[in-house]
Amino acid sequence: MERKEGSQCVGIIGPTNVALMEEMAGLPSGKLESVAGEIGGFLAEQSLGMVCVPVKGVPLWALEGYKRAGGKNALALWPRPSNLAETSQAQTLGSPELADRVIDDLTWGEEPFELARISDCLVVLGLSCGTMIEMVATKWIKGTPVLAVRSLMTGIPAEIAAELDIRFCGDVESLKGIIFETLAGLDTNRTTS
Repeated sequence: MERKEGSQCVGIIGPTNVALMEEMAGLPSGKLESVAGEIGGFLAEQSLGMVCVPVKGVPLWALEGYKRAGGKNALALWPRPSNLAETSQAQTLGSPELADRVIDDLTWGEEPFELARISDCLVVLGLSCGTMIEMVATKWIKGTPVLAVRSLMTGIPAEIAAELDIRFCGDVESLKGIIFETLAGLDTNRTTS
């Protein structure tokens, strides 16, 4: 099972090694947790679907916020290791059971592409190596729009941004508006094509 038919689905990506990434970006401790919970709750309140990889950090906090706010259309991608050596400590701590549905028949190498395929847009709440991989996968999978909050990162290299459908906003409040604009534009494109 994938996403619910006819529903719009927002992918949430961001760091799992949050303390290090907050320090590197000059963010106060706890900022990403607060923002992730807020955006998760916002998606639930707007009756939007959500997809993430809830191992820990930003994706898990967004899912927790989504469920606290009564969200009923959460999809967890839960990659399986190809061998025991690939099982990460984070994966043993994650909470895919919080989601309404789980896809667990993909590898870590397939996960970024499946996330881009399922999501109508990706919301970037902070950067990390994994977050960059998930963003870059959108280049090859339907050009999924990437919505990034500038105040939560030091920046995305211009060479990368040039090849993605990336839309920057200054803060979390403006992100909420950009989510609506992006999804409305997708609806318009779908009904006119």
